[in-house]
Amino acid sequence: MGKLFSIDSLFYRIGTIIIDLFYMNLLWILFTILGLGITGGASTTALYYVMLRRAEDKGNCNFKEFFYGFKKNFKKSTIVWIVLVSVFSIIYVNINNITFFQSIIGNTYMTMFLFAVQLLVLIEILIISIYIFSLLAMYDKPVNLLFKVAFVLGNKYFFTTLTCLALMIIVLIGLFHVPIILCAGISGLIMLTSLIIKDKIILE
Repeated sequence: MGKLFSIDSLFYRIGTIIIDLFYMNLLWILFTILGLGITGGASTTALYYVMLRRAEDKGNCNFKEFFYGFKKNFKKSTIVWIVLVSVFSIIYVNINNITFFQSIIGNTYMTMFLFAVQLLVLIEILIISIYIFSLLAMYDKPVNLLFKVAFVLGNKYFFTTLTCLALMIIVLIGLFHVPIILCAGISGLIMLTSLIIKDKIILE
């Protein structure tokens, strides 16, 4: 029984991971809400900073590291967040009102083409979001360069990106159907994503 609760036991390690995920998720939610949603980018960068360091056994899931990651590239993280959310929102609205655009254009093929283009852009935005916040957590580079690198990495490592996209979709669907997932869903997603892409996010 003593071995079950020792710090070297599997039970202890799993328990520690679960507690860390809940704690980091709580910090992400609090820092995002306190910033009225605008600080979502800095919070996400902070979460990637913590999880990437954890994936390489260089850090722990604590407030000090999260706050450092939050302050690191705060301005750039906020700009990136606003750009991504704005583009995503515009495309989302356009796709949901595709029948309205068809009534204006009056050409089914042109409407289908516009729908396909916007769907492609939406997918690329999701792909970029997987890599750009992890890059912000590791490098202090111009925003336009980070967008380019995130785009290249996302399409270069296709199967890695596909795996991360699948995880993202699963978590997003889970959040709508099982809201309790919000307690550790975001941190869990970023932890898994960090483990998958940590060897890919290299700026040469």
